[in-house]
Amino acid sequence: MKPSQEVLGVKIVGGLKEASTPWAGASLLVELLRRSGVDAVANKVLPAKGSAKGLEQGQTVESFVLLSALGGESVEDIHHLRDDDGLSVILGYRPPAPETARQWLDRFHDEPLMAVRPLQGSFIPPESKPLAGLKEVKRRTISAYVEAVHPGWDVTLDVDAQLIETNKADAQYCYEGYKAFHRQRYPGRRPCWCWLTSSGKGMYRRPGILPDW
Repeated sequence: MKPSQEVLGVKIVGGLKEASTPWAGASLLVELLRRSGVDAVANKVLPAKGSAKGLEQGQTVESFVLLSALGGESVEDIHHLRDDDGLSVILGYRPPAPETARQWLDRFHDEPLMAVRPLQGSFIPPESKPLAGLKEVKRRTISAYVEAVHPGWDVTLDVDAQLIETNKADAQYCYEGYKAFHRQRYPGRRPCWCWLTSSGKGMYRRPGILPDW
């Protein structure tokens, strides 16, 4: 059997392992995150892990960014990323398991800050230290965009409340056709996003914590 001819100057050699992924385009987002220094900032400002094992803070943040960008709708969906060998090759690590990812999110909750919660009415607790660190990660993301694009001083911000689906019996249907929290019916605050219109980049997210019914 004749050896195959080289095509486009590429010579195929033995010993290679094949790993494919339908999310190869995610490599551009990964490169952008790492070039902008977002992962490095996350490693610096987020609370240190209790063990040297496992993923770095920046890698976990990167995994959640990919989960959102690739259409994930819940923490459980991260197993699709974890089970993709090709994506793991691109990243250089395997994304966390759903339970590990959930435990990582739980670290941002600080129960003592909930001690002053009133018995009735809406309540927004003080920001925990881990959440303050996450704000620094967001600040670095915005700074990297400004440094690269130079949008100027005049920008258009799109501020909009976010509908949160609920199964509560007394909730009303929203204009999207499902039951959701509604500011006029409930005194609590809905989550609110602020977007940079020219790029679609999220600039700010206000948490919305409603009372228990």
